[in-house]
Amino acid sequence: MGQKFQISAIRQGAAAQVRIIGEIGWDTDSETFRVQCDELIAQGVRDVAVYINTPGGSCFDAAEIVHILSRFAGTVTGEGGALVASAGTYIAAHCKTFSMPANGQFMVHKPSGGTRGKADDIAAYLKLMQDIETEYFKTYNGLVKDKAGFAAKWQAGDYWMTAEEAREAGFITDVKEKVQIDRQTAMMIAACGCPSAPVITNNFNNQMDIKKTAIALGMDENASEEQVSARLAENRRKADELEALKAENEAREKREREAKIKAALDKAQQEKRINAETRPKWEKLLNEHFEPAIDALESVPAVVPLSKQIGKTATAGDRTTCEGKTFEELQESDPDSLARLEENDPEAFGELFADWKKRNKIS
Repeated sequence: MGQKFQISAIRQGAAAQVRIIGEIGWDTDSETFRVQCDELIAQGVRDVAVYINTPGGSCFDAAEIVHILSRFAGTVTGEGGALVASAGTYIAAHCKTFSMPANGQFMVHKPSGGTRGKADDIAAYLKLMQDIETEYFKTYNGLVKDKAGFAAKWQAGDYWMTAEEAREAGFITDVKEKVQIDRQTAMMIAACGCPSAPVITNNFNNQMDIKKTAIALGMDENASEEQVSARLAENRRKADELEALKAENEAREKREREAKIKAALDKAQQEKRINAETRPKWEKLLNEHFEPAIDALESVPAVVPLSKQIGKTATAGDRTTCEGKTFEELQESDPDSLARLEENDPEAFGELFADWKKRNKIS
């Protein structure tokens, strides 16, 4: 089988696009895929479209992929390539809908494995394999229409189906137009033991198309089909990496912007330039128009408590005042302010009142 495992998650529009190609196994860095998905989730991406073209591979890694995809809050839909087999079908079974091309092949079977060691090690591994087999059967049995028929096929070995047969059985939901099958994919299908020999249909059989494609890729016009296919795959990989890097940078910039906004709002609130009531309005402005809004926020003066506004005047009598007015002046000209002062700043009110009593010789 041997096609190198490739897995990636990028954002396209409002959804995540996940590609799973080749023999499933974390010979690539599983943490990279997990981080890519985490970044998309952090951006608010909910729905996922998964593309699978695989002969299968590690059941454990397939289960981890399913777990990572389950963290998206929306709908996971799937599309198969020319081959979805073994552990790949376990991932497909967890998609809300799954389509395949009319010339695609779908295969399920019991998980297999092997171990060595002491009797306890072998017994533990046997229990693990039995649990995995039970989980796979339960997952597939939840999809199929003819449960008795499926149970018999499950015991018999590899259960190969065309896309139409897989749809009729209940494993997939839709059958689409045929896809072109290149030599590499045909070899992968044959290596899996597919009873129906795949027909190579891609345009690379035409040497003129190979030559035109090679020239378009900046290669020598006499490049072989394998070289052209490798360059196309490499270009696709680079494009996926670029999209992933772009998404990662956008997520990092968003986190940095959010941290700056929070710090600015915390500082402004601590300095009494804004309060809890006006903070959400400032936060909205900063998110929409960061540069001008941050300048405006910095220019907002601090609200000075009335107790800080009370000071000694330089006039005769050395009277305690609030905004330049004594207790009796406020009482006569602005009793509402005096009432608010008593309610909001009893200390300041007390100082004014004590000054009035002192000057009027009231004990």
